[in-house]
Amino acid sequence: MLIMRKRLAAMAMVGTMLATGIMTGCASGSAPKEEGKTTEQAAGQSVDTGKQEERKEKAKLTLVLRAGSYTDVMKNLAPVFAEEHNCEFEFLDLGFTDMYQKIALDSQNSEGTYDVLMIDGSWLSEFLENGTIVNMSEMGYDLDPDFIELATKGGLDDGGNVYGVPFYGNVMVQFYNKQVLKDLGYEKTPDTWEGILEVAKKAKEAGKEGYLLRAQAGENILTDIYPILLAHGGQVLDENNNVTINTPEFKKALEFYMTLKEYGTIMDKDDIVASVQSGNGAMSLDWPGWYTPLENDTSAFNMIPKKVGENDPEYPSSIYGLWYLGIPENSQNRELAMEFIQYITDAGQQADSVQYGGVPTRTSVYENPDIIAQSPNLEYVYQALKEAVYRPRIKQWTEITVTLGTELDNAVQGAKSVDDALKDAQTACEQIMKN
Repeated sequence: MLIMRKRLAAMAMVGTMLATGIMTGCASGSAPKEEGKTTEQAAGQSVDTGKQEERKEKAKLTLVLRAGSYTDVMKNLAPVFAEEHNCEFEFLDLGFTDMYQKIALDSQNSEGTYDVLMIDGSWLSEFLENGTIVNMSEMGYDLDPDFIELATKGGLDDGGNVYGVPFYGNVMVQFYNKQVLKDLGYEKTPDTWEGILEVAKKAKEAGKEGYLLRAQAGENILTDIYPILLAHGGQVLDENNNVTINTPEFKKALEFYMTLKEYGTIMDKDDIVASVQSGNGAMSLDWPGWYTPLENDTSAFNMIPKKVGENDPEYPSSIYGLWYLGIPENSQNRELAMEFIQYITDAGQQADSVQYGGVPTRTSVYENPDIIAQSPNLEYVYQALKEAVYRPRIKQWTEITVTLGTELDNAVQGAKSVDDALKDAQTACEQIMKN
């Protein structure tokens, strides 16, 4: 009974969030107003029966979206679809953790609240195993070859069935202030991590914050360290999903990260963007979903270094943060939801999305010279999308992220030694994998 009460309470919270959703609707097919007709409220209900009948005729798609530029793209491009299909949209703009929790909770209902989900690639394995999302291939959907091939892999199961369509090409890149680096004698960020550290030191000596970090427990610190770990030849899990945290490679990567911290500061993402833009900060990592510089901007993108030192081996070091669009298994509007996903991810809409902060997932858009002229830094995004690394596709990844991120934060904040933090993370994550 206690578990049931908790579940019902959580569902009530979902209802509260839905009540605050942002609505946009279409005007197509609406009946003309009678002259002099007014809308009055009595006991919370409209007496305008004409409008009530109009709403009954419209389908409504409820979208769970990551707040930010991702949602801006949807809100700007959805109205045409709404008009053509005589439907309306409810957009739920949520944070990362809130999205995950609401999707997981609603999936327990026989009739779902949501129709289109933005799905982080790291959630997909869990959602597949739990039957949370629809096999779109069984609905007749096929990925066309214009999608960047590697970027599609995170939305497929082992048999190649489509569960998620790549919508937003989030991939990690280097982010820097052009004038700050030029004043230090650099045209762009170096191609080694040792070079990055050297720039950070010089920037700090010049009175700037050399390297900005998101060293906060959980996903933030793990994604911050991940590219450095990859460049050191390390991983969280090996190819057989064995935990590889308490290793020499991971230790070197964490110690390097802590050294970078000495020449910068910890900020949240919005402050990182503002600091690099203003020239108070020299460099950071960036997801294009945070900010993509325009042609005459003060900041720019570059590729993340693939090696530690000049003579060290190279490893792909950018990581995917792709957002896919999928349909909940319990959606009441599957067919319309799939039509919308096809619409919002077609080449024309992806090209139009750039002006609203969109980051395409199609080859043809990146190879369109007009698009690159509009947003030159997308060249680096395109290159990264073709070679980035997926985080492990296991259903336990969310739990591992929280556990490992907590221990990494313990080391960075000095609550534990590097050795103890990695040892404890190894033990805890091994137990997660066993369970």
